[in-house]
Order: sequence, then structure tokens, then C-alpha cells
Amino acid sequence: MSPTKKIVKAQNPNQRRVHESIVKQLHDLITRGEFPPGKRLPSERKLAEIFAVSRHGVREALRKLEEQGLVFSRQGDGTYVRKIEEVQGRKPVAAALDRNKCRYVEVLELRKVIEPQIAALAARYITEEELAELRRVLDEQIDEIAQGRNGAEADCEFHKLIAAGTRNSVMLEMVTRIHDIVAQSLEFTLENSHRRHWAVETHERILRALENKDPETARKEMYEHIAYVESLALSELEEEE
Repeated sequence: MSPTKKIVKAQNPNQRRVHESIVKQLHDLITRGEFPPGKRLPSERKLAEIFAVSRHGVREALRKLEEQGLVFSRQGDGTYVRKIEEVQGRKPVAAALDRNKCRYVEVLELRKVIEPQIAALAARYITEEELAELRRVLDEQIDEIAQGRNGAEADCEFHKLIAAGTRNSVMLEMVTRIHDIVAQSLEFTLENSHRRHWAVETHERILRALENKDPETARKEMYEHIAYVESLALSELEEEE
């Protein structure tokens, strides 16, 4: 019997939110091996028919499963079950940095202070060649995300290239060291498609400000970018306490 035939309809919304019921049932099917690693799940439309719910409820359930690390999305190609080793290897930022939480919080605070100013300086001094390289790296991040990866390396490179655009070697060294420290957290920050596309969108806004030679907008966009990363990380740390 196919896995989809074993699914029962979602519980009454008055007893439990619809998408939570879908999450539980899909989670059980995945962990039992009914949907094996690497398998593409049925489409949102098909799942909505199976569960007799709206596609919105299905979409919310899939997003939750993605946050849990059980599935991942490929743009234009659907949702796939992660391989077991990938699931086991995924650690939230709090677990990865559990032994040094205070230092990580301090690094986030430092990023909010210096990286917006670095973006503002880069808007004044960055060259056309460096802007072209930033565009190439951002396109690389977009391609990686479209293929189901998180684009973390390109994300780090994007920030380092902006620091290089200040013409200040000390700032570049500082940003390089900072991103070496926070590299572990990117697995968490970019753990689902919503956050990955958010990263691309905010990087696009930062790059546009740099292309326009607009220091104040570059500063603002970079601050908002890092503030959101900080909110995600602090939320995770609080849940682990």
C-alpha cells in the first residue's frame, strides 16, 4: 500500500491546529520510512487533497518540517526528505555554541556595530570590479539555494567582499575573523528555504545600495540584516535554556 493511502485526515481544527496535525502525520511517515531519504513528497495540491485541508495548511506544515530539518525544498522542484546523516548532522546554533554562549552574543553585538558602518564605507570606495564580484557571489548563493543547499559559504564570502571594498585591511581582517566565529551559526540561520530566500533578498538590497553609492541606505540595510540574524539566534538560545 502506498504511503499516501495510510494517511488519515487532519484532526478537527478546534482540537489542534490543522498544520500541526499534518506535521505529526508526515513526521511519523518519514521516521517510519514510508517516505524514504531523498524521496520527493507529493505536491502541495496533492497533500491538500489527501488531508482534505487548504494548501495554506499544507504549506505551513511543510515549513515546520523544514525548520525541524526533516525535509528541504528545491525551488521549482518540490520538497524532499533529507538523508539521515544530514538530519543527524544539523545542530541548532545554541547546541553548536553551547560552551560559549556569552561570546556568541557579544559577537552579534559587535557585528551590529561595525558591519553597517563597513557597508557605508564600502558604498563610498568599492570599485566596479568588486561590485561585479559581489554580484557573482550573490548569484552563486541563489544557485546553491535553488539546488537545495543553504548557500552558507557564499553568504560568508559576500560579507567579506564588502569589507574588502572599504580599502581598509584591518576591517577586512576583523570581518574575516568574525565570520570564522559565526560560521557554525549559518547552518541554523539558513536552515530552511524561507530564511535562505530572506538572506538573498536582503543581500540584494545591500548590493543595490552599494551599486548606487548610497552609504546611508547601505548602513540601514546591513543593520536590519544583522539584527534579524541576532533575533533568530537569541530566540534559539532562550529556548535551549
